[in-house]
Amino acid sequence: MASGQEVLMHNQVTVEQANAFILANIEQPEVIFDTAKKFGITTQHLSDITGYSTEIISEYFLSSGLDNKVLEDIKILLNSELGDLASLVGFNDHSDALSTASLADKVKPNIISEDYSGFFEPVFGYQIDDGFYTPDELGVSHLGKNVPATSESIESLFYGTLINLYAALDDAELSELKGFSHNGSNVDEYRSLLTDALNDPANRSDQDLANLIAGDAEVLIGEFWYGDAIVNGIHDLSLLGLGGIA
Repeated sequence: MASGQEVLMHNQVTVEQANAFILANIEQPEVIFDTAKKFGITTQHLSDITGYSTEIISEYFLSSGLDNKVLEDIKILLNSELGDLASLVGFNDHSDALSTASLADKVKPNIISEDYSGFFEPVFGYQIDDGFYTPDELGVSHLGKNVPATSESIESLFYGTLINLYAALDDAELSELKGFSHNGSNVDEYRSLLTDALNDPANRSDQDLANLIAGDAEVLIGEFWYGDAIVNGIHDLSLLGLGGIA
């Protein structure tokens, strides 16, 4: 992931200017917090810039009732701890009805063009500066450090992951997972439900799976742009993303 200095450079701000801004607003932590959130500046970035430890910075925000975890939710794919479920995240190597191009052709007529294309771009521009997406930028580690920083990469990962997920879920399992009432105390119950459902394939035809994925993709893209929950990861609101929320 880019350092704090690199993030500032991307936004054409010097370290001196950033520190002057922080000092001028030190009694207004919400101003610093909101600015950091807007530009994808994490507590580690703030540590790079100011020289203070991430622990001190986190405590500074927490003491004012600000959840500094929000500053860490800048990842492109997923902002949750998936554990073994992360293995479901992968590129789409399918052809015909399940190819990325075919799935995109099903989704695009029902989505505003700019919403579709923008969905596969990072929220924070500094993430593409070096031409690659790192594990810290994507939110999963097993893809390595050299994923090309292109919309095509993210589009393939979006559909590939949905295929891996939905190929193992039958209609009854899907209905149960989608009807689950999430709250702060039952994430383990949901995760157990999802893990159990993934134990056996659903035996769907490629066409049925393509229709299911296209419909869910439309929902996820719509929720990303217009839903009540503000997220940065394109799979944060998916059945997989919900399985990692703590």
